[in-house]
Amino acid sequence: MSKTFRFACIFAFCSTLSQAGEPSPLSSSSPLPAVTTSAAANTPPLRAEGRLRKNVDFWIRIYSQYTTSQGLIHDAKYIDIIYEVMDFQSARRSQGRMIREAKNRYKSILLAIHRKQSKPDFLGSLNDEEKRVVQLYKDVNEPNKFLNAAHRKRMRFQLGQKDRFLEGLHESGRYLPAMEEIFRREGLPVELTRLPFVESSFNTKARSKVGASGIWQFMPSTGRTFLAVNHTVDERNDPLRATEAAAQLLKVNYDSLKSWPLAITAYNHGRMGMLRAVAKVGSENMDEIVSDYKSRTFGFASSNFFTELLAAIECERNSEKYFGKVARAPALQFVEVQIPDSIKLTELSKFLKVDKAQVRSLNPGLSDAIISGHTLLPATYHLRLPYDSTLSKEGQVRVFLAGYEQIPGIYKQKRHGRPIYGRSKSQKTESL
Repeated sequence: MSKTFRFACIFAFCSTLSQAGEPSPLSSSSPLPAVTTSAAANTPPLRAEGRLRKNVDFWIRIYSQYTTSQGLIHDAKYIDIIYEVMDFQSARRSQGRMIREAKNRYKSILLAIHRKQSKPDFLGSLNDEEKRVVQLYKDVNEPNKFLNAAHRKRMRFQLGQKDRFLEGLHESGRYLPAMEEIFRREGLPVELTRLPFVESSFNTKARSKVGASGIWQFMPSTGRTFLAVNHTVDERNDPLRATEAAAQLLKVNYDSLKSWPLAITAYNHGRMGMLRAVAKVGSENMDEIVSDYKSRTFGFASSNFFTELLAAIECERNSEKYFGKVARAPALQFVEVQIPDSIKLTELSKFLKVDKAQVRSLNPGLSDAIISGHTLLPATYHLRLPYDSTLSKEGQVRVFLAGYEQIPGIYKQKRHGRPIYGRSKSQKTESL
């Protein structure tokens, strides 16, 4: 074997996450502990201020109380104002029709209240349902508040997420220990590793209509800045490679914005978008930006992204409080070897008795064409292999490499120049 080839071995073996109860980050007497990592040592802890605290409470309810067979009709601006909890389990009508009818009903109620405000006996002219809605807005002090609330963009439906969050809690056990180690290594708050609860509920097969993919939901253009994204390899779908990319992106956001609430929101809205928001509002306060920033692109998802993360942190950290005992999947254990040549995975499987199903599970960034053997596994790819507990990690790598030497050269294509499946880390950093 040529000495110019370097082989890397990484053994990932971490204990499952602690389920010990901790104080809620929403409590004024016990905020989320401030992180002491290098990038955030001098920044405030991750917590919500002002009205954003109510938004966090809303998302906690969505994650912990209502399943995907339930949902809420609520005000998009004052999201803690909930008109109705809907249940579709025994519904005979379509879910979409029920939602449309409910929105139209509350729009009519709000418009009726607005018209009746000019009457001398305003409260006496209201029916019971109108009185209930008026009470919901008792703390809102703005002109024409009922007319404004009746606007179609203010009347919103939110599907519950409890069952998906529970699935995410189980799946997160495979990845969170290694993800936390990546973020510690990069000097980032480990709480940020809970963003996939918001993005995908740790569903490795998550794909959005606009092209985002993987547990971190990278768009192709953003993914290519940090990862290999092509017809052969899509590292957006590899939870650990994507975690490394997410750490780099969050670092860039924080270096520009100097605030974790802004940097986290920029993960959804874009770094330049948040810089424009700060400049336009004249404040770096996330509560003020959510309240005062008006932009066609800064919609409901962007304005709620930070508070969704805080809610996910709270629900995951105190999972037993919200869900009872939740079994976490065991942490991944693997050996990682850098393949020096382009070679078919089917040949590796044949000569080295590599289990393709296990390789596919450990390397979700590989395309179906590679798994099936129709396309070569790229040279320099860091391939994860199942860990054999009967051998030391060094011993397993030696056995693999010794076996690899015995594969006839006809099955190998020597690489020339830089890696063919993507850019090196240094190239990616320079590009960024």
